[in-house]
Amino acid sequence: MKRAPNSGRGASSGPGGEERRGERRDYRTWLRAGLGVMVWGALCSILLGYNLFPGRHSLRLGEPSPALIRAPRMAQYVDGEATELLRQNAADRVSRQYVPLPHAPADAEKRVDDAFVLLRDARRGGQAEETLKRRLPDLPAASLEWALQASAEAIEELNEQAREIVRMVMSREIREGTLDVRVAREDAEKGARTRASRPEAGDLVAAIAGREVTPNRRYDEDGTKAARADARGRVQEVVRTVHADHPIISEGERATGEHLAMLQALGLTSPSLDYRRITSIVVIVGLIVVLLGVQTRRWARRVYEEPKRLLLLSLLAVVPLFVINLLTLALPNVWMLMVPAAALMSAVLLTDVVGMALALTLSLLVGLMVSGGLPALLLSLGSAAVALAYASHIWPLSRLRWIVGAMLVTNVVLIAAVGLLQAQSLVAIAREAGLAAFLYSPGTAVLALGGIVLLQRPFGITTHLGLLELLNLQVPLLRQLQSEAPGTYHHSLMVANLAEAAAEVTGADALLTRVGALYHDIGKLDRPGFFVENQSLLGVDNVHDRLSSSLSGLVIISHVKDGADLGKEHHLPPEVVKIIAQHHGTSLVSYFYQQALSGEQSEAVSEDQYRYPGPLPEAKEAALVMLADSVQAATKSIAEPTPQRVQQMVADIIQDRVVDGQLQACDLTFRDIAEVEVVMGQILTASLCRSRIEYPEPASAGMRT
Repeated sequence: MKRAPNSGRGASSGPGGEERRGERRDYRTWLRAGLGVMVWGALCSILLGYNLFPGRHSLRLGEPSPALIRAPRMAQYVDGEATELLRQNAADRVSRQYVPLPHAPADAEKRVDDAFVLLRDARRGGQAEETLKRRLPDLPAASLEWALQASAEAIEELNEQAREIVRMVMSREIREGTLDVRVAREDAEKGARTRASRPEAGDLVAAIAGREVTPNRRYDEDGTKAARADARGRVQEVVRTVHADHPIISEGERATGEHLAMLQALGLTSPSLDYRRITSIVVIVGLIVVLLGVQTRRWARRVYEEPKRLLLLSLLAVVPLFVINLLTLALPNVWMLMVPAAALMSAVLLTDVVGMALALTLSLLVGLMVSGGLPALLLSLGSAAVALAYASHIWPLSRLRWIVGAMLVTNVVLIAAVGLLQAQSLVAIAREAGLAAFLYSPGTAVLALGGIVLLQRPFGITTHLGLLELLNLQVPLLRQLQSEAPGTYHHSLMVANLAEAAAEVTGADALLTRVGALYHDIGKLDRPGFFVENQSLLGVDNVHDRLSSSLSGLVIISHVKDGADLGKEHHLPPEVVKIIAQHHGTSLVSYFYQQALSGEQSEAVSEDQYRYPGPLPEAKEAALVMLADSVQAATKSIAEPTPQRVQQMVADIIQDRVVDGQLQACDLTFRDIAEVEVVMGQILTASLCRSRIEYPEPASAGMRT
């Protein structure tokens, strides 16, 4: 009969247990909400307090400077006054725009005909003569008198002549509001007098044709504005460079637009906050924090459920932004150092998904914080994405060069691309690229590594970096095991080799598996002489010969609990302690159980009494340590080992654990188990079935006394 894992939990079921679990859920919900509000408030304070950091000045146009201000670094700025002057000149060079009046020539000819109709009416007497005089006030009296007496054929000929002159003059461009109208009328009058056969006729045609010539192009105000705006838009901004230590404004000097532009480009301005800015930052930061929380809950449930891990995530969101605020005046693009480092720490200490979510969060906040936020967002997010792609290379330390190399290349490309996008000079691009490549790239790796080492213990997180420390055979616990339980120590080394090889073929964490195997039997340190592998090395007899089967079984079983307690006492990682507690599962101590069954009171023997308390292995790593421990101990009993016997023994032991249900709580597949059988069989065969050369005894050996 198998003992169910974690069987002691049943006592907490029922109404009381459900109530306590509900209280814990409510407590964690309020804790998460409070932590989220604190992070939101801290981030808003950093962004809204951006102008309160040292080195920034609040100057307005025309206000005298309270001190001499020098440029802390090189920067480029837009000279607004010079740009506006060039744009205004370009707009002034654009002439007024006109649109044609297509019906103007026809209307002018019609008015000529109307004037001659009035002349014909005047020839017949009546009031038409007075009307004609008012219409043609410049017409000489002699010409009017001649026209009233001239023949109808002559008047008709003059009508056609006037129409032709008007048509010819108005075929060219005549713009309203310009000298074009005056010149056109003078040309019409001159042409009329030139063609006339007598002066009176010329004056008549000149008076009518000159008066009826009107503009055929109307001023287009909207078109003129659009053309001038287009001309202004084609003028590029005047970009100037201010070099490091250059005096921007002297003490007492009044601030001009150029001064303010330089201060803003260098991040030295201290803009006054208004309610609109405060509201927008508060809302945007709130949305970003909520988005981070939602993504963490969706993709990293363990982080979301554990307050300590949420607190760590909060620190990794707030502290880097605060440091960026402090260093942004001293180092250009400092976010290319802090954001990737924070993302790497988050990926290693929490999860890869949380690392990417934090990189996006910090990049958005950086873009919101600095002026020209899009380039800053691109630089920080691009650099962080590459760092996360190589997060698995943070150990062993020799592989850090891959992170540094990848970030070096990426940072140079990002700086060059963004610099060209902003039309920076090649010298400025080269300077910033060198800083990003040779300071930020290695700095990210060093900062992330230091942060991981510093934060892993306080927050109870197991990283490969911490596990590597436990592999050092000079660790006091391993040295104690080597000196006080040498047989167990060498057994653990062999189990570690077997379990690590199995982890590599099944996709488990090989490093965690090896560390768990090295420490899985530390519980035997309490009574090393009670375990057969140590007795001959320690020179002691088999104490179990003097103990009852039940007491011997109890001593053997107790080494699991003793080992877990010892692991906690020595602050071993929780994952390693779990392997220690689960490496026997609920398996049976078969030797003493069979011994008890063969005794006089066999009917009173209970199988549960000789089973380990569990729980069953919950992770692949713990299950592989169990299998490696079992097969290593069993194959040592083969009297004359052969490859076939070793392979068969390995298969039988593993199958026995499967049938006994010891692997039902972990996610090892049948394919994994088959691969484990093969790799463990190969290693044990190579260890147990070695053929050795018999060396001859030295000739002098027989002469010794």
